[in-house]
Amino acid sequence: MHIDSEVVSLAQLPYGQCAQVVDFDGGRAMVQRMVMLGIRRGVPLCVVHGPGPRGTVVQVGGARIALGRGVTDKIRVAPIAAAAHAVHQKAAA
Repeated sequence: MHIDSEVVSLAQLPYGQCAQVVDFDGGRAMVQRMVMLGIRRGVPLCVVHGPGPRGTVVQVGGARIALGRGVTDKIRVAPIAAAAHAVHQKAAA
């Protein structure tokens, strides 16, 4: 459930905003690393710290992951309502 059809970089999301991963602008190695960390297309995540000049901390499932600014600039997300993210969290549990 997207708030709107706007797709932005993860670095542009404010603290507390949840979003769904849409795409990656990085190379194959960066995408593979994100997949290993659980950040895949279609996965909801929330910004729990930042964004700042050094990066952002996101919550994906039960894990919190610190990502640098260069990486967050390359992850494309679509903002979602926090209630929709809570439904995804309960379904995953």
